[in-house]
Formats: sequence, structure tokens, C-alpha cells
Amino acid sequence: MPKKTISDAAMALGRMTYMLELVRGSSHIASTRKPETLNGAIAEVLEGFCQLHGAPELGVFREILAQDVERRGNQGAASAVRSFSPGECAKRTSTS
Repeated sequence: MPKKTISDAAMALGRMTYMLELVRGSSHIASTRKPETLNGAIAEVLEGFCQLHGAPELGVFREILAQDVERRGNQGAASAVRSFSPGECAKRTSTS
């Protein structure tokens, strides 16, 4: 199955709409030093986003967040952000 791509328009709209969450999230993730704290920071940022905006919006946010983390020079963290499963987010927020 081909990988679904996010349009440039959706990315631009997402960047404007979620600007505050992106700045906070990329800063929080970039401030981590250990793998354990990195994974916790990513989960915290993405779960917080899901609680505010819902799981359907996570795909665009997750990709923009990964790009922002990448720009900060952390390829590993960007990969971890991209691999976070939206299903996990939906499951965790529905049990809260």
C-alpha cells in the first residue's frame, strides 16, 4: 500500500493552526538527554495534542513536529516522533 502523503496546503495550515503546540513540543523534546526521557516527552506532547485537538489531527501535527525537531539537529528524536502510533494516542485519550 502506498504511503499517504500530506499536502503542502495541509502542512501550512497545520503549522499556523498548531504553532503554539509545535513550539512547546519541539522545545520539550529537544531538551531531553536520555532515551527514557525522550520517549516520555514525545508521548506527553502527542497525547496532550490529542486531548486538545483529537487523534484525527495527529498525522499533520506529528509530521510538522518531526520536521521541527529535525531542524534542531536531532534525527533520532524526529524518527521517534514519526513512529509514534496514532492508535496509541486514541486509546490513551479515550481511557483518560
